[in-house]
Amino acid sequence: MSVELVEGLKDLKTGALLNLLAVLLIFFSMGMMFATFGFTPMREIEPEEILGMMAIFGVFALLFLLAIILSLASFVMYFKATGHLKNYDEKYGIGRKGMILEIVGVVLMLTSFIPIIATGMRLEEAHYAVSGGVIAAFLLIFAGAIALIVGAILFGVMLMRLEEVERDFKVAGILYFVGMALSFFTGIIGVLIGIATTVLIYISAKSALRRLSIA
Repeated sequence: MSVELVEGLKDLKTGALLNLLAVLLIFFSMGMMFATFGFTPMREIEPEEILGMMAIFGVFALLFLLAIILSLASFVMYFKATGHLKNYDEKYGIGRKGMILEIVGVVLMLTSFIPIIATGMRLEEAHYAVSGGVIAAFLLIFAGAIALIVGAILFGVMLMRLEEVERDFKVAGILYFVGMALSFFTGIIGVLIGIATTVLIYISAKSALRRLSIA
């Protein structure tokens, strides 16, 4: 039993668990907001209600921030897992490349607003500046989306190769990049597939660790 394999599976399991907790927090916070304001009729807000609304928004912001932190921690654990698995067998190194591409994709998409802001300041060439900024932003978003999808495919291939350790990893790998691709086009369907993938990763890693501990 390889230590690197065990550590990689542990990190995959932990990453999946953290990701699930982040999703639950997001759904809970959004549900709380909808339950509070979704059925409230349009009317003038009384002064004494403002503090209550601020408290609810504060809780929502806190839960959302915690969800972001958990998501980042989940990504770090997945990244660590790919390192351990690569050390165990070089064929799993494709997962590390996929994670790096996903990081690049996220960075490109987050920086896509910079060209618009930068060119928008050139008021003397407002029309051309805004047009150029929009095109540059679109190209960054497009490049980021491609990087995310390719990265998801590579990470999904790594999961599929883990079929040798636990067969359900193959299904998780397929669903991983399918969910990532669909999230750009169908939104909620991609999110739901992503949740199912995370559950499968957690179950598969837990099952594999149990079998390895017995062997």
